[in-house]
Amino acid sequence: MTRMSQGDSGTKIKASMMTKHRFLATAMTGILLTAAFSAAWVTTTIGTANAQVVVGESTIARDSVLLTGPLTIPAGGFMHVYDATPYHIMKGHIALQVPCDAQHNASVQVLIGQAPDLKPANLEFVSQLSTPGEQCMYHVDIASHDDPNNPIITDVAIKNAGSEDVQLTDTSTVFVGVDEIMPNLAAAEQGGAEGGGGGGMNMTEGGGM
Repeated sequence: MTRMSQGDSGTKIKASMMTKHRFLATAMTGILLTAAFSAAWVTTTIGTANAQVVVGESTIARDSVLLTGPLTIPAGGFMHVYDATPYHIMKGHIALQVPCDAQHNASVQVLIGQAPDLKPANLEFVSQLSTPGEQCMYHVDIASHDDPNNPIITDVAIKNAGSEDVQLTDTSTVFVGVDEIMPNLAAAEQGGAEGGGGGGMNMTEGGGM
């Protein structure tokens, strides 16, 4: 028969208590780590949800306008082709085939922005579909918030900035395609504050160029 002395008993009790402490410490560490991971997951989820809300404010759309000749744009005159007010254009594309000179300079400007503050778009010349001195093809992607000097795009216009009339022929075309729009909240709030309702100024309301 093995006898357990008082000293042995005290040692075993002490060892047992140390084991329990280690177990509790391990358990608490696990709980804290679980809580930390849970908090991180919740933060990530909320962040993702917020990102989705921001993206969700825009609307995917397919809207287009095609302007064709023959027609005349007088010297200094313009034609208003597209107005997205009270939305602004997040993604769009403009393509035009118009008379050009021998250096493939277009006879008209494409103006974009928020009326009445419109600026010339930087057109890209398409040599494969052009005949300099006769008609040339140009195109440009448009998007709000890309250009700090022209951040909001609601309107598209064609302007004759020359001193002579421009004759668009029966094969001249101006195409505006819009793929994504977003509510123009700043304009809507401003319009509401002025008692005019929801929407910014459009070109038909007296905006000049």
